[in-house]
Amino acid sequence: SPDQTDQIISKKFDENMLQKTRLFSFQDDELDSTGRFVDCFPSGATEVSLLPGSHLTPVFLRLGVDDFPEEARDMASQASGGFQNISFGDEDLLDQLVDEVSNWMLGKPPTRRADFSTSVAGLIDAEVITD
Repeated sequence: SPDQTDQIISKKFDENMLQKTRLFSFQDDELDSTGRFVDCFPSGATEVSLLPGSHLTPVFLRLGVDDFPEEARDMASQASGGFQNISFGDEDLLDQLVDEVSNWMLGKPPTRRADFSTSVAGLIDAEVITD
């Protein structure tokens, strides 16, 4: 259950582990559970980078006719209706994520922090964004 998972997380992530941990949250990610994770610990114990994008931001695929072996390029071009390249995702958002993860590995603070609060007046989930 989610409550049991929260108990396991709060027991396994000691202060030393939390100091090495950074969460990455996407602004438009409706599947994000970062707030619930953060709520397992005292306020300020976890660091969260807030990034633009959604749950699929880490996914970027590009395939071009030139990616095929030379002997298959004509067939691939015909099968694609003349398209030379196709892509899915947003390369710029992925690059921002890569930069943020790289900065974390180099010991730099989040470019944009997200602070999560469990509830406002006990009624709704809320996210507080600080720049």
